[in-house]
Amino acid sequence: MKFLKVSLLLSLARSGWAQPDPLSPIDTVGIKVTKVGSVPVKDENAHPFSYNMNVAEDLENNRLFFLDQKEAIIYAYSPLNAESGNVEKIWELGIDSAPDGLDLSYEFPFSAGTWRVHQVIPSKEKDEIIIVFGSLTLPTGWTKPSASLPAPGAYPGYVSVGKDFVEDYYRIGNLPADVEIYGGWVRSYSMYDVFYKFNLKNNVLSYPRPFFALENQMIPGHQGGGTATLKDGTILYSVGDCLLFGHDGLYAPQDDLESCGKILRIDPTELDSYEVVAKGVRNSQHMKIHIEDGGESLSKKKGKRGGKKKSGKADWGNLVFADIGGVTAEEVNAVSVADLLDTEHIENFGWGRNTRDGKAREGTFYISTGIGGKLGDQPPYQGDAPVPEPGYIQPWIQFGRSENDFFYGIASFCLSETSLDELKIIWTEFNTGLILGSFDDYNLEDYTGPANGYKIKLYDEDMMYLENGLNDLVDKELGGGASRGDPRMFNYPDGTAGVFIERTGVFYRLEEISL
Repeated sequence: MKFLKVSLLLSLARSGWAQPDPLSPIDTVGIKVTKVGSVPVKDENAHPFSYNMNVAEDLENNRLFFLDQKEAIIYAYSPLNAESGNVEKIWELGIDSAPDGLDLSYEFPFSAGTWRVHQVIPSKEKDEIIIVFGSLTLPTGWTKPSASLPAPGAYPGYVSVGKDFVEDYYRIGNLPADVEIYGGWVRSYSMYDVFYKFNLKNNVLSYPRPFFALENQMIPGHQGGGTATLKDGTILYSVGDCLLFGHDGLYAPQDDLESCGKILRIDPTELDSYEVVAKGVRNSQHMKIHIEDGGESLSKKKGKRGGKKKSGKADWGNLVFADIGGVTAEEVNAVSVADLLDTEHIENFGWGRNTRDGKAREGTFYISTGIGGKLGDQPPYQGDAPVPEPGYIQPWIQFGRSENDFFYGIASFCLSETSLDELKIIWTEFNTGLILGSFDDYNLEDYTGPANGYKIKLYDEDMMYLENGLNDLVDKELGGGASRGDPRMFNYPDGTAGVFIERTGVFYRLEEISL
């Protein structure tokens, strides 16, 4: 879930349990932001919490895709029109027909959970892309999904501080009245993330072919959607835990037979083909394959954990992904692709309750049983996990909230040897507009805990300090004291760092500067 009232953020920040150490400001480096271009945004979607947009990279083909996920519109952008910052619309529901059998015509009152177009994914094949639609129905001729939610009725229980019993946490239907903010007027749906291959030539889409369908729950919660394409053309896809906010993940993220709370490896060349390569992932919306200078991965350069066999793919790089946390820790994780693809042991990032020890994890902490439908303090901190903890991959970076930091959730990150010098990574989050960063690289061989993170000062192209970070750019575009814009970081085809503001549709270039 992406949107949260400020009052609830404040109560969360003032909660009494342990969290990661607050991030400190740094005065030696900053980030300069330069406007590049924009994507059209419907007027009604420029209001707070009324939009849902994203950006997808296709760097091998020197282009980006900007997605209006709610309105089901896809725009393409390439360096050929980089000077003007123009984008070209290549698909729009209502003008273009939805693929046969799909129902994208639903109205869901929670904008940030409306994913008519969930993702665009690069394909290994020439003149081809993959589009993931969020549909109430399966493609024509399909009778079941490739991967399903947990069996109906397998997870009954209470929500709303024990006031309301639901027969199935993964198929709640009408949210009980006591669910905070959304209770009594929002209905959840079983829906499908449906993967299609399209031909794309001269920015014209044609010949849609479905190959995978994932059952999920459309609800104010965690639908994931982070993606990365591997060298062999297979796709890594983060499912999310499929639940309403407030839970501890339940058991499915730790169950190797379930798809919720997992990273899947999907094969676009075969129907219904997938395998689980990682578990314990809550709600990752941004992933990236990072190959360091020299083409070395964590597996090759920094050793392996647990004595795992090598998969022969040490030059396939490392998967870095952001994982939106509950109320304790927001995470950036890193793991070698070689380790992921060696599924003799499935990499475990901790989210969800493990049946072997009964514990649920978030960052380097244990968390207590959560209360579904309760915002601001669920699931609560229970204790510190050992660092490192055998059998679990702990975060490269984690951060939390404080009296002064009303962070909501990690939106995205950027790795760029072109735009960054001293900083190894920068990231941002949905609410404050601040840019955050770290000078420490990932290290899994001698892991002693998460790297230190810092608040990075932001300056516009005239070197004017932006006290409220990226939120000042929202006010500059919309006026009237507008603030939160929900930023999404990405890389341009030349490797430079960028950020896209969902609320305004404007995208920028980012560059580290010395202060």
